[in-house]
Amino acid sequence: MLRKSLVVLLACTVGGIAPVLSAAAVTVAAPTTSSDGAPAVGSTPEATINTLDGVLLKSMQGGRRLGYSGRYRIVAPVVQKVFDYRRIAALTLGDYWQKLSPEQQNEFVGVLADLTAATYAARFDSYNGEHFAIVGSQALQPGAEGVFSTFTEHNGKVHRFDYILQKDGDFWRIVNVVADGVSDLSLRRAEYTETMQKKGFAALIAHLKAQIAGYAKGS
Repeated sequence: MLRKSLVVLLACTVGGIAPVLSAAAVTVAAPTTSSDGAPAVGSTPEATINTLDGVLLKSMQGGRRLGYSGRYRIVAPVVQKVFDYRRIAALTLGDYWQKLSPEQQNEFVGVLADLTAATYAARFDSYNGEHFAIVGSQALQPGAEGVFSTFTEHNGKVHRFDYILQKDGDFWRIVNVVADGVSDLSLRRAEYTETMQKKGFAALIAHLKAQIAGYAKGS
């Protein structure tokens, strides 16, 4: 089952990561720890996912007490660290990415990071015993790995979150998330390239900022 999901995960990731399965077996994750016993953030793909899951639980547990802005302040620094937004931006925009100026590229990367934090802060807003669990991982090729995890609601319903991560120096960062079989990267690529083609870069940025404002207002 994990191997089948890995194939889907690879197929949903656009460019840059060759679809080569390693001979290594799927392994159950064992988080790396630092000298004080805490997870060594980003030192392994599993540690990166544990870091993300931990801050989302913290956001949920803060709930209304923190409010949207409080949850955003907790989530934003972590998602900035665990996602490779420049890589995601290039994969999302495809050929349009190279046509942007450095200033436009930096603006787009920043808005993507803000949108991710806003989405998490708005959606992970209450806690009633929900929990995350890493169920396995597999090397895809040198410097790329898939991590398989679940999110269980208080009523027992289980959602699947599969991640592709790439190594960036000594740190593992997320480049794609497949939630219940739906690739975030593929959805964004379809939406954003269509907007770029029809309306241009300024319209795309305005659209994403409107989404961010909508999350803030709706919460």
